[in-house]
Amino acid sequence: MTLTDCQILVMVAQLGTFAAAAEQMHLTPSAISHAVSGMEAECGFPLFTRTKSGVTMTAAGESLFPSIRQMLASSEQMEQSIAQINGMHKGVLRLGVFNSACVTWIPHLVPPFQQEFPGIDVQIYQGSYADIVAWLKNGAVELGFLSNSSAKDLDFEPLYEDPLVCIAPDSYRPRRPGCVHAEELKGRPFVSQQADVDADIQSYFKKNDLHVNSRCYIVDDQSMIAMVACGQGLAIMPELMLKNGAARSGCQVLRLEPAARRSIGVACLSQSGMSPAARRFVEHTRRFAATLK
Repeated sequence: MTLTDCQILVMVAQLGTFAAAAEQMHLTPSAISHAVSGMEAECGFPLFTRTKSGVTMTAAGESLFPSIRQMLASSEQMEQSIAQINGMHKGVLRLGVFNSACVTWIPHLVPPFQQEFPGIDVQIYQGSYADIVAWLKNGAVELGFLSNSSAKDLDFEPLYEDPLVCIAPDSYRPRRPGCVHAEELKGRPFVSQQADVDADIQSYFKKNDLHVNSRCYIVDDQSMIAMVACGQGLAIMPELMLKNGAARSGCQVLRLEPAARRSIGVACLSQSGMSPAARRFVEHTRRFAATLK
């Protein structure tokens, strides 16, 4: 199976039709179909299920997909290394980013990096912690922004300690101005994030035995702020989101007692195996994170 075959397989899997993959790769649909049929003959099993609306990967194809990703990633790394030796910087860098990092860090990281290295195509994929871990492990992204608690067995470099805070409607009156004790939160209506979106907040609930009464289950931080402001409940969220210009009209920000924080940083499968572009981006991110402390 050639690298071109692997690229075709990934493109068809991503776009779901031979025609869309052909257009993206500047080939004919018949060329794509012929290549896929050749791969299936070589493997000895079907890689895709064909329907009138498109194609989907078979279970056998999905089991092969991580190896295909790794082969393409190794090829990309070699091409970047050759370009670096020749004094050039080019290639593709795919990043997995959770919501608050996407809003507060990426706008300050990617544009200057692209200015310095215009030959590197930076692609951004936003998702939950669980999404990013899965993308790193199957090779869909090379670097991922994660918290320490979600990185697990990945190679993780912490870069910033981000306190958790409680946000409440302006009408809420804590026992002590400016802060709220975990005991006060018991039985209160809460706006909650789904468990795989921010595991650090779920951990705070568990550690302080908070069985909160949630009636809103939110994915992104901006929606959480809006729901709190309109009186749907209290919420716990990272302070970083609020420090970087997030709209919070109608809300107050309270310190948590006991205090809690998340350690956020960059994760990869192995720092020793990073591409030149990824190494440069990590260095760039370190410098940026240092300005936040």
